[in-house]
Amino acid sequence: MKKTFILMCIGILYSSCEEVIQLDLPNDTPRLVVDASLKMTPNESVNQIIKLSLTGSFYQEENQVITEAIVELIDLTSNLIYSFEYDAVNELAYTMLFTPSFDTNYKIRILYEGEIYESTIEQLMHSSPIDNIEQGYNTLFGGDEKEVIISFTDNEEQDNFYLFDLGDNLYLATKDEFYQGNVFTFSYFYDELVAGDEVNIEIMGIDERYFNFMTFLITQTEEGGNPFETTPTTIRGNITNLTNPEHYPMGYFRLSEGYSKSLTLE
Repeated sequence: MKKTFILMCIGILYSSCEEVIQLDLPNDTPRLVVDASLKMTPNESVNQIIKLSLTGSFYQEENQVITEAIVELIDLTSNLIYSFEYDAVNELAYTMLFTPSFDTNYKIRILYEGEIYESTIEQLMHSSPIDNIEQGYNTLFGGDEKEVIISFTDNEEQDNFYLFDLGDNLYLATKDEFYQGNVFTFSYFYDELVAGDEVNIEIMGIDERYFNFMTFLITQTEEGGNPFETTPTTIRGNITNLTNPEHYPMGYFRLSEGYSKSLTLE
């Protein structure tokens, strides 16, 4: 389910010849793009990953990856600073083996090309385990989609917000306003998967601010593409440029408790 952009141009034909015209679109100053989603799963060690890149022009297919930056996680509760190391093998990302804790204040700091970027103060958000995932046999309009049914039980003692990572840059944000303390079951339909493919579903706890951010971002990308790529409308995250506020970055920093389950389709 990838979003497809179709650029329709009206051409002028001369003697049955066609000319490809590339528009001279304005190029904005590249901005830092931060993909910083730290996770925690009980009783598991997680290699945390932060990805940095620069926004590109309209015709640029991929953002330029940043390999020379200083990336730090600051624990404001205990006044500790943890450093991420660039790892070219691990998806060109900055990594660190680290387990965040609940009720602890964190922020990230990034130094890149003489400018300092910092996030707002965030805490690890609770989630709920996935109770079950199974394959259903309903279809939508195409008739050949694969239905996956997901169930989990919400924690009645908290007002929760969740983000589901459905694979292939597909996301679903939901809040427990109408199912607090109950089992919530929903279906998701995949139209590009076939029998034998494996689906991995991950549920992550998020706060209301990130829920609103992702809801708007998912709407912009219409359930397809990478939500951290450039979208039609600029969506500001929770990271600011302390050195030059006008040269603000894109992206978000969050910490989530998460659980996942996998299913092989029939």
